[in-house]
Parts: sequence; C-alpha cells; structure tokens
Amino acid sequence: MAKDCTEALGSMGNDAPWVVISNWAKLTFEYFKQMFAQVTNPSIDPIREKIVTSMECMIGPEGDLIETTEAQCRRLSLKGPLLSIEEMEAIKKMNYRGWRSKVLVITYFKSQGRKGLEETLDRICVEARQATK
Repeated sequence: MAKDCTEALGSMGNDAPWVVISNWAKLTFEYFKQMFAQVTNPSIDPIREKIVTSMECMIGPEGDLIETTEAQCRRLSLKGPLLSIEEMEAIKKMNYRGWRSKVLVITYFKSQGRKGLEETLDRICVEARQATK
C-alpha cells in the first residue's frame, strides 16, 4: 500500500481454504471458526427480505422489464434450483405452449482425453444450435 499509494482491494475475510478441505493439519477450534464472509451484518430477516432471499428460479426469456406483456408470462417458475427426478422428467417431456426440451448427451470417454473433450464441446454446441432452431 505504501509503495503504490493505493488501498488494498480484495476479500475482507480469510481467503485460506476451509479447514475440512485443506492439506494442512489445523487446531480443532478452527473447524468451527466462522469467517467474516460467512456472516451478514445485520442478520438477514427472511420475512421482510423474502424477495431477495428467494430460491425461486425463472426459466425463459425475460423480455422488457419496463413493459408488461402476455409474452413475458411464458416463463417456467421453479421453487428452487434443485429438481427432483419427477420434476426433471416432467420438464424433459414438456410440450406446452411452445415449451419443449431436448436432452443433450454431454459425456465422453476419459480415454479420449483433451481431444475427446474438445470434440464433445463442439458437438454439444452444434446440437444446441439445432435444438433451438
């Protein structure tokens, strides 16, 4: 800071890896120590801050935020980012008001190495473009 005449930028908390994933032995109390970034000041009020703490996920084109139209109602609302097997199957089979899905296989054999990954990424891009058309 003195050398560059600037204020240090970065994390306000401890950016060391969590003890449970560190390769170095730590004292027992460090497993339970709360880092600065893991607390909020003031604490979150889940009732009054329901909108900003919501886990709801909207899928589909958002459209113009200023203008409310029927086209903006064509979005899928999920209660959270995690889906059950049944919910995933329902989305995969969906064919309602233009909502359809396409399953893309994104796996490749480990033995193919980097070349297999690159070829698979290229294939996925082509298939995704075709699916959206």
